[in-house]
Amino acid sequence: MTSRLVNQLKFTTIILLSVIGLNTQISFAQDSKKWSEGPYVGVSLIFNNIEPVDSSYVNTNPEVPGQFYDGDREKSKGIKIGYNKMLTDNIFAGPEFSFSKEKSLDYNDSSKGGVTDTVRFKDNYNIGLRAGYAVSKDIAYVLGYGRSHQTVETSFVSGDIDVDRKNTGLYGFYRYIGMLFNLGSGYNLELSYQINSINSSINKPATTGRIAHDITIDQTTSKSITISKLF
Repeated sequence: MTSRLVNQLKFTTIILLSVIGLNTQISFAQDSKKWSEGPYVGVSLIFNNIEPVDSSYVNTNPEVPGQFYDGDREKSKGIKIGYNKMLTDNIFAGPEFSFSKEKSLDYNDSSKGGVTDTVRFKDNYNIGLRAGYAVSKDIAYVLGYGRSHQTVETSFVSGDIDVDRKNTGLYGFYRYIGMLFNLGSGYNLELSYQINSINSSINKPATTGRIAHDITIDQTTSKSITISKLF
């Protein structure tokens, strides 16, 4: 009798656990789809960074050695627009477009006579795909990859005058990883780390107080905080 009661209790426990598990899976699928699918618009605060090894000054005169510029950090603001499509209960993907405003990086060139190159990253556009995996109704991991276009304005300071301005359009690729948090009511918080690979050179001809040289930019990195609204 005791053994039969124990078996019944075990069977009942298994049934209850199965029902609870099934209900949890259904609820999770509904919740994850609810907050992960649809168009979204977000605003971002971006912390930009460029390391000394990622930008260099190369003279066209081979007798004068080049050098790496000093690194710099700047904040900027931006927007994100995209669409998430649920592919499975917890995997989503879709197109994404982002734009960030101007950020200036002052490259110290004091060893070349106290002249400083100013490089202004303006109108940065990124367009590509974002994919995500929702580990729960509250948290998802996201990956982004695509093409980028960066307008770069360069000039140098001679005395107190900012001269030799030049705008150059540079193309490259971006990639990022991040975490997405469901804040409820269709709002999401995204924390991400992005790398923009540029690997391009800007030729600067000889001017007063400056020899001809190339400014080479390999990549920039950034950390961002984005608040977005799903519709």
